[in-house]
Amino acid sequence: MSRDLRMGLFQYESPLTLIYQNNLLVLIYSARENHDFTDFAFVCGGTLFQVHKVVVCSQSKVFHTACTGPFEESITNEIDLSQFSVNQVKWLVDFLYTGAYLIPKDSNLDDHIHMFTIGVVYEIEPLAQYAAWQFHCGLSKLLMLEEVLPLISLVYNSAPEHRQELREEVVKFLRSPGSRIKADMETRGWYDDMAAECPEFIKDFLFSYLEGSDRDWSFSSN
Repeated sequence: MSRDLRMGLFQYESPLTLIYQNNLLVLIYSARENHDFTDFAFVCGGTLFQVHKVVVCSQSKVFHTACTGPFEESITNEIDLSQFSVNQVKWLVDFLYTGAYLIPKDSNLDDHIHMFTIGVVYEIEPLAQYAAWQFHCGLSKLLMLEEVLPLISLVYNSAPEHRQELREEVVKFLRSPGSRIKADMETRGWYDDMAAECPEFIKDFLFSYLEGSDRDWSFSSN
C-alpha cells in the first residue's frame, strides 16, 4: 500500500469506513466457511481446512514461501499440519481470518502453548503474541502448584528455545506465587521432580535470583 493511499484512508476515515472494514472481515470469513473461492488447504489427519492463499500467505512468511517456491505445497495447494490437533489448526484458521481464537472454558493452558508454537514456527508474530498473552492471563488464575508444574515441562519441551516469553512467564509466576502455591513450594519434592524432569527450568529459576535488581521478574496479573 502506497504512502498516499495510507494517508488518504486515514484522512477520510469515518464510522462508515470502520463498518465497511468489519463487514469485509465477516464476508471473507463467510467465504471460507462456505468454501467460496478457496484455493489452498491445511491438512490435519483426515480433516481438510479450506482457506484462501491471499489470507494465509500474507500473514506468514513460511506459508508464502511454501506457496510460491519450488515445493510440493505449491503444486498440491495443501500443507500438512498433522503434528497439531484438529482444534489447534481450527484456531489457527480462526486467528488468520479474525485476529483471535476462542478455546472452550474447560480447556487448559496447554492449547495456548501449542498456539504460541504455531505462531513462532510459521512466523505469524501476532498469533505468537496473542497466545503468549492468553497464557499469561490463564496462568494468573491458577491456584495450585500441581496445575503449574506440567505446564513448565510443556513450555520447555515444545515452545521454540529461541523464544523465551513463556519460559519467563512461568519463572515470574513462581517467583511471586499466591499463598497456597507458596506453601506447596516450601516442600522439596517439587524441586527434585522438576530438577530431574526439566533441569533447564531450575537453572532459569535460580538464575533469575542471581540477576537480582538487574531485571524485573515481577508477575503482573493484569
